[in-house]
Amino acid sequence: MEQFVEDSSLGDWKVIGSGGFGQIYKARHHQWGFDVAIKLLQGEGTEKDLLREIKMMRQVTSPYVMAVQGIFKGRTPSSGRSTQLGVVMELMERGSLASLQEALRGTPPWPLVFRLAHQVALGINFLHSLPRPVLHQDLKPQNVLLDDSLNAKLTDFGLARISCSVTQVSKDDEPLGGTIHYMPPEALKSTSYKPTRAFDIYSYGILLWSIVTGKQPYECK
Repeated sequence: MEQFVEDSSLGDWKVIGSGGFGQIYKARHHQWGFDVAIKLLQGEGTEKDLLREIKMMRQVTSPYVMAVQGIFKGRTPSSGRSTQLGVVMELMERGSLASLQEALRGTPPWPLVFRLAHQVALGINFLHSLPRPVLHQDLKPQNVLLDDSLNAKLTDFGLARISCSVTQVSKDDEPLGGTIHYMPPEALKSTSYKPTRAFDIYSYGILLWSIVTGKQPYECK
């Protein structure tokens, strides 16, 4: 069971990113003695959405997948009197694969290309090999985070869902996820499409191309 983290335990708040329905903060945990990342609700996100993502993340214990360190419920310096809910995670100091690509403006060194491709594959394989396999459904450079040594971890399980088998997924009104450029064509053609593990494998293929080239797929020229 996760540890609840109160706002009184945190300081030095700083916005470091946003995406989907969540905004990401960096904050110092006074008792733990190190910085953490906190994803808070914003925009169209609901408490149900975040609790669902936390439920997904609770199942993973892999060095290649982000894990929950605690659940935040409290106020931020910018929230006034409003109480917010968030998930507390390890702070990945080097940002995402997307930010690395933007900084390099080209293909990363080949040893790094192979390492990132391998670590992402290990993360996907771990999710797909769980007793109740998890489909990530939104694999892309923004959702591959990097630590100080440029080791990769998968993050953002807001669109993930449990796979009951190779051909079926759980039916609890979970959304069909994905970013268009990384989604298999069949997912775009039919409203009755049911994702399988092949969804993530296709996305990994596009992500692999992006890792190798340092580019985003289908860029407008």
